[in-house]
Amino acid sequence: MNAARILVVDDDPDLLDLIGMRLTAAGYEVAPAASGAEALALFRAERPRAVITDLRMDGMDGHALFQRLHAEAPSVPVIILTAHGTIPDAVAATQRGVFGFLTKPFDGRELLARVADAVALSPPIAADRGAETAWRTGFVAACPVMDELLRQARRAAESDDPLLISGPRGSGKEALARVIHGAASRAHKPFVVMRCGPQAGDAGEDAAFGDALDAARGGTLFLDDVGELAPGVQTRLLPLVREISLFSAGGAKARTIRVIAASSQALDNAIRGGQFRADLFYSLNQTALALPPLAERRDDIPLLVSHFARRWAERMRGTPHGLAPDALTLLQEAPWPGNVRQLRNVVEQVLGQTVTPLVPASLVRRVLRDDNEREMGAFDDARRAFEYDYLVDLLTNTAGNVAQAARIAQRNRTEFYKLLARHALDPATFKPLAK
Repeated sequence: MNAARILVVDDDPDLLDLIGMRLTAAGYEVAPAASGAEALALFRAERPRAVITDLRMDGMDGHALFQRLHAEAPSVPVIILTAHGTIPDAVAATQRGVFGFLTKPFDGRELLARVADAVALSPPIAADRGAETAWRTGFVAACPVMDELLRQARRAAESDDPLLISGPRGSGKEALARVIHGAASRAHKPFVVMRCGPQAGDAGEDAAFGDALDAARGGTLFLDDVGELAPGVQTRLLPLVREISLFSAGGAKARTIRVIAASSQALDNAIRGGQFRADLFYSLNQTALALPPLAERRDDIPLLVSHFARRWAERMRGTPHGLAPDALTLLQEAPWPGNVRQLRNVVEQVLGQTVTPLVPASLVRRVLRDDNEREMGAFDDARRAFEYDYLVDLLTNTAGNVAQAARIAQRNRTEFYKLLARHALDPATFKPLAK
């Protein structure tokens, strides 16, 4: 396993060397910084598991550095060292979120104990850390804004508490939920997706919820667009979430199902409008993760393009294509109203149309223009996409049983078969394999 990186900040070179030697001898990697400004740059580049900083420094002092770091990555523990520490200083620092406060001359064993505790609470997330990041394989992210989100996601994977993931459509909420499920102790149990929405009607959604609960027993139930959940189903969900919370907090009983909900809308608006229960929101929102739009994580676009290109080549059993530098620049500068999902669609389109080893900028420009027009204005396309996802989830949860699926969807079998034909879905492919 790779050693944890610790960022050490002190304008005294002798003390910086001493702390570095102690940490290196204890098996840590050390990133030294002689000032607060240097520490900020190193923090983004090195992605440390914890930070140790002197309090009194020229320019940016330890408190100011902590405030900057905490605003960017509140889950990274910060330990402050000072020769001028007092009990009021320590209390004030810990109230603001400082992890530890040690007075110089410090005891080396106490310092190492604090660092060990800090590292234990700060899971690794960096994309280049090998086995340490196997838990998030398939979720591509490397920019600083995703750095902090993945730290929080890693902690969420170690809990059974309900979880609410927010973010714009296409930003990767379901992908993040799957990663969290895969890193949890129940990873070998089912991950069941239920799309919430008005298409099935209240009675149909109530039946779908019951089937989803049965299918997710022992595993994770992912409620997509939970803000669209019918009022009656919200009422059924509330005691389940509350009961799970009590079991999780008391530790007396492992919960039967973990609930992860996702929303593309601000649920506080739905609460004020009476469409969503406030008590359900607070029960689900014990742990909350907010995915940013792709426009706020543009540094991830080259990695995502490479990932999607590799997956496309594997599906097509072909040689992976690359993108010309100016084509990649176009992708990094595009508006992306459809976020990561739209980026994947564009990449797959240009790869399917190119006749050269390197995708030219002209092809990317044309596909981007066409795709943005569809993304911004095609309500019918969005409805068809929802309908397809709903049918896939319905067939998955009913193991391809058309009669049961049609009943849940409140459609007769003839009409239901027409829906399946419209989306080229074969119920047989959803039936369990014979043993």
